Amino acid sequence: MKPLRRKHTTQVTTDPVTGKDRVLGWSQEEHVLSDKGSVDSSAMERTFFLDCGCEGQAAGRCFECGAISCKTCHGHCQACRKPICMQHSRFLQSEEGAVRLCGSCFDRISRKQTRAKIGRFVLSLFVERESRND
Repeated sequence: MKPLRRKHTTQVTTDPVTGKDRVLGWSQEEHVLSDKGSVDSSAMERTFFLDCGCEGQAAGRCFECGAISCKTCHGHCQACRKPICMQHSRFLQSEEGAVRLCGSCFDRISRKQTRAKIGRFVLSLFVERESRND
């Protein structure tokens, strides 16, 4: 059986560090004419594991390290909206829950919160509170 048609597709991206093409996955499709006169088709698809260790469709590239991650592991910094992988995500607890931040935004917000706590403490030393036991 000689193939009537073959189709090979390769999904690639450019590695930001080396500048070379990096294969994310490939697919192959083949159509043959069977002995009974029908056209038989077969397809194979292979997806390589992403940098996050998951298998599946790539969702984005981390701006810090260039790692490609899946939809579950990939996210954006809630402050500056830069794309980040799970390895470079830092989480800050807030009233709404955990907030995903990049390293620089996390440090900036943490310093701001620390300064506010120190300021409130120093101010509380000089402000008298009225007793509510009237």
